[in-house]
Amino acid sequence: MIPNDIIYVIYIFLFSLGLIAGSFLNVVILRSEQEEEFVKEPSHCPNCKKKLKWFELIPLFSYIFLLGKCRGCKKRISLLYPFVEFMTGGLFVLVFWRFLQFPFFKVGLASRIPAVFVVALLSLVLWLLYTAILFLISVYDFRNMVVLDTFLYFGLISGFIGEGLVYLINNNFINGTINYALTENYHLFLGNYTTFLNPWFNGIWNNLLGLIIGWGAIQLIVTLSRGRAMGDGDPIISAFIGLILGMSGSMVFIVLSFLLGGIYSLIMMLLRKKTIKQHIAFGPILALSGMLVFLFGEQMLDLYFKLLMI
Repeated sequence: MIPNDIIYVIYIFLFSLGLIAGSFLNVVILRSEQEEEFVKEPSHCPNCKKKLKWFELIPLFSYIFLLGKCRGCKKRISLLYPFVEFMTGGLFVLVFWRFLQFPFFKVGLASRIPAVFVVALLSLVLWLLYTAILFLISVYDFRNMVVLDTFLYFGLISGFIGEGLVYLINNNFINGTINYALTENYHLFLGNYTTFLNPWFNGIWNNLLGLIIGWGAIQLIVTLSRGRAMGDGDPIISAFIGLILGMSGSMVFIVLSFLLGGIYSLIMMLLRKKTIKQHIAFGPILALSGMLVFLFGEQMLDLYFKLLMI
């Protein structure tokens, strides 16, 4: 059991790490929009091009210290900067909060078996990375109504490599050493419903089936609507989310995505922001649905089955 004071320290650390990650996401988003190099080019004001000092690069706090204005040209700094930084920090905290509910994670952190500890830590790090990728895709899609292929394929590749590593370590170093039920991959998170929804497939096959379900459901709509209902990037986003959630999670994710997408479209039409023939940015809805399933998937299924019994 991790002491509460240690947990609070980890929360603070992860929020700070999220602020730094959010600052990098801002650079990637804004420079990608302007087709600028975001790795080699030094940080600068997008208006006056003045190179920023170190104290102007502190995530969130620099925005507050500078009163939301460039120190050189006094032009207002976009609210996107503090928003993305704060939200990324908050999402990192939520991911750790969710991991504290996984039996395998608690066992892993307390284990004296190196492989078990590595799987627990690696799983957390991977989900922090996945969360940052999903948030990057969401913000870029919301602002531009399109997602760059670079973001999409980076997500898929990171998912394949990350889930493959977890599977290899589990399969070669953990299974048979301690109770495998406590150290199985975190994407089998649906508890009592795992047996009901996924009785035959475990390990990496669970990930691949999740990818197929996620990609297939959205690609079918894109094909049938000839690209009018959704964009070409949406099936790849859904494939990435299905890959990291696994088979059971991807089923819930698809249903929730359609539900949230319908509600959002209806609200936009009622507010006269969109017509029935206009596109909406579906990437953020897919990302939100994936995160909600990861964070609250068991509670959603509990509520669903309780409603069926009424």
